[in-house]
Amino acid sequence: MSVSLQAVYARSERMVGRRIADEYVLVPLVGRGAEIDGLYNLSRVGTFIWERLDGTANGQAIVSSLVDRFDVERPRAEQDYREFIEKLLSIAAVRNVEAK
Repeated sequence: MSVSLQAVYARSERMVGRRIADEYVLVPLVGRGAEIDGLYNLSRVGTFIWERLDGTANGQAIVSSLVDRFDVERPRAEQDYREFIEKLLSIAAVRNVEAK
């Protein structure tokens, strides 16, 4: 699957993010039909992306924010973004929404 930077994603109701001490984890909600069991630890970059998946910003905007925040080259930021979104899609943690 190829993630488009024009696509807009929103966090799924099947998963919540929580900060525990100095780490940020994704927790599946059992009552919501989550297809996985276990916690997912997010890196700083993953946490940054996760917090911006609100259904309003497309991948281009999030990647631009990554470049500004982490002083990373755009091609690397695009690759990191796409790989992270693919992983989130594979565990039903995000859903694609129509761009507004």
